[in-house]
Formats: sequence, structure tokens, C-alpha cells
Amino acid sequence: MTTPLLLRYLIAGWALLSLFGCPSVNWSESYRYDERNPFDLYALHELLAARPEGMVRLQDSIDFRQLDSVAATNYLFVGHWPFYREEAVTGLLNYVERGNTAFLAVSELPEDLAYHLFGDDCYYERFGEASYAGQDRFPTVIADSVTAYRYPDGAAFDLVNVRFWRPTPTPLHVIDERLLCDSTLDNRVLGVLDTFGVNFIRVGWGAGDFYVHSNPVFFTNWFLLDSLQYRYAEAMLSVIAEGPVYWDEHHRRYRRDPGTVGSRQAASRNYDGGRNLLDGNPTLLYVQERRELAFAWYTLLAGAILYVLFRGRRRQRVIPPLPARTNDSRRFIDTVSRLLYRRGDHAALARRELASLRQHLNHRLGIHWLEGHPPPADLARRSGLPAAVIEQALTQIRVVTAGKRLRDGDLLRFYRAIEPLYGPWATGS
Repeated sequence: MTTPLLLRYLIAGWALLSLFGCPSVNWSESYRYDERNPFDLYALHELLAARPEGMVRLQDSIDFRQLDSVAATNYLFVGHWPFYREEAVTGLLNYVERGNTAFLAVSELPEDLAYHLFGDDCYYERFGEASYAGQDRFPTVIADSVTAYRYPDGAAFDLVNVRFWRPTPTPLHVIDERLLCDSTLDNRVLGVLDTFGVNFIRVGWGAGDFYVHSNPVFFTNWFLLDSLQYRYAEAMLSVIAEGPVYWDEHHRRYRRDPGTVGSRQAASRNYDGGRNLLDGNPTLLYVQERRELAFAWYTLLAGAILYVLFRGRRRQRVIPPLPARTNDSRRFIDTVSRLLYRRGDHAALARRELASLRQHLNHRLGIHWLEGHPPPADLARRSGLPAAVIEQALTQIRVVTAGKRLRDGDLLRFYRAIEPLYGPWATGS
């Protein structure tokens, strides 16, 4: 099987396996309530909807206004970042102040909401004007396995961050304790993430409470459906009071790249262009987490490598084999001889034969016999022929070189006399 045909079969097999193989699994933290990928919220949505008090999904700004008139209820947002406008922040603060509960599992809090909850002194002055909210106030840590603690009982939960079915170092967020510097505010630490820092707090606001958790990934399908890890989410959500739950879908942006949520969140990954290529490059990380894009990416790389190996090198046309050159000297001599014989010029024919003899002796025996010169004196010794044979040949040669007219008999005697000089070496023996 030729190499191009084999490559075609390999590429076709690869394409068939990708199309009809295992179903696609999206490992990105998309937090969709209606998807069953590892880091979506289908399990959490179904569990909360099954509560006796029920659940209301807020899909647009009109639905969100329901919070203006309800009491003894719970507001829930789980995702990277809630995109609140100013009126939404005001409405949510008023909602909690009336005695309701707001549970926010987010990587970062929007600035418009955070500086109300933590106070201007703690949110701004402790960090300086040049600091960036997400980078300093909600720093990122990288870990694959952590132990999370729940206060005040001190319960410990072992959690494993997984990507593509294997433990993988993953960015997680904590809450800088400097945000809790104001002792006059009603805030309390309810959980920590291993030794990295605080990841769960309660902030009292009027008659209600804000609960802020900095690791929304622990409330996704992967953790809730695990027979051991689901207990952590259960312990965190135990703060939700009785009453219906309002699930906020309106202030979510699915299409925003998770690597850039919070404007410059990806900057905390310390991308150096080489050693941290995958984790520090949001675009490449996004491609790797989607099976179809990853397949297209690796197909492109494989195609480029194959092109370099088989088609990228310098190519030239195939040089056809040239037949060996034939020696037409003998054929030429025979043709000329026949012409001279037909003209009856026996002397010219004899002279050409004599030239051929001198060339033969020079080539076979190294005897230099130039035209117009006498033959070497040691011709008999070097040719290995008897002296009588050599003398007879030389006699006929002198007749030819004398320039007289030759008849047929003279030409025949000349041929017979010089024939022994060709010797056995004339045939290559």
C-alpha cells in the first residue's frame, strides 16, 4: 500500500472515530441550569426545584422586579460573575434588607455590590487606588486536591478538582481577609479553603443576610453527583432559609469567555508565554476544553506536520534513465569502407584500415605509431608475433603508403598480412 493511500485511510478512520465515538463532554465551567456536563448546574437546579417551597427562575428584568415585593424568600446566583447594573444592585440590597437571604457562589463580586457589603475603608483604602479588585481582593490559587472547612462546627471536606476525568491543578478563588476589616459591620467567616484562605462568609444586611462563596465550581454536577463530595455543597447550602428560591438567570452571560470574567482575571495566572502555556492562555484553554475544537486543532497540527514531512521538501521532476551510448565507430568505418570499395578506390580504403590498425595497437598494446612515421623497431617483440609475420605485414604496409594504385588482389593481400597484428586481444580474450 502506497504512503498517500495509507494516510488517507488513517485520516478517514480518525474522522469516523471522532464523529461516532464517545459523546462530547464539555469540561468548561459554563454553569448552565439545563445542561448535564460536569460543570453545569442541572443537578442543583433539579434539587432546589424539588423543595416543597418551590423555585422561581428569573429570566429577564421584569422577572427580577418580583424581588421588590416578596419576603421570607431566598435569592440564588451560581456562576463566574453576576452582571448587575446599578438598579439591580439597589434592588438586591433592598431585597435582603427586608429580611430575605441572598446566596452568591461567584468567583468575584461586582464592585458596585462589594463596596456596599464590605465598606469603603476595607474595600478601597486597605488595597490602594492602583489595585485591581479581582486580582487583590479575590486572589486566585491553583490546586488539584483541597480540604475545605465549614465553621462553626469545623467539619472538613476533601475535594478533588478534575478535568477530563483526572485530577488537575485548577484556578480557585479566595476572599482576602482585609475585606472583613470593619468590625462594626456584621460579617462572619463560615468557611476556609484548605490553608489558602477564606472562601465562605456571611454579611448581615438589615434584617437579612448575604452569603458569599468564592468557589461556584463546587456546586456543579460533578461534585453534587459524587457520593462523597456532595456533602460539601449540602453543608454550604444549609444556610438557605425556608421559603421559595429565586434562581437568577437574567444576570448571567454564558457567551463571555470564562478566562476573562472580571475583566482581567486571566492576568493572575502569570502567563509567561511558554512554561504556563495552557493554563495561562485563555484561548488555548478554551479550545482544549471543547472536544470538537480540540479535535480540529490537533487535526490542523497533524496536517501541518504531515505536509512538512511529505510535501514541504523541495521537489523536482523525475529524471528519466538515459540509455548507454553506443560505439558507432566500427559501423562508421564499415559504411565508409563500402563507399570506397564501390568507387574502386582501394588505396583510400587501405589507408583507412591502416589508421584503424595504428589506433588498435595504441589502445591495446600502447604502441605509439604516428601517421607518416615508420613502425616501431620492436613491433615483433611487443606484439608477440613471429618476425616473418611482422615483416610480411610491414611489406604490405609499405606498398599502401607508397601511394600507388591498388587492385583487388593487392587489397586482399594487405588485409591478410595485417590481420595477425590484431591478435587474440582484438576480441577481448
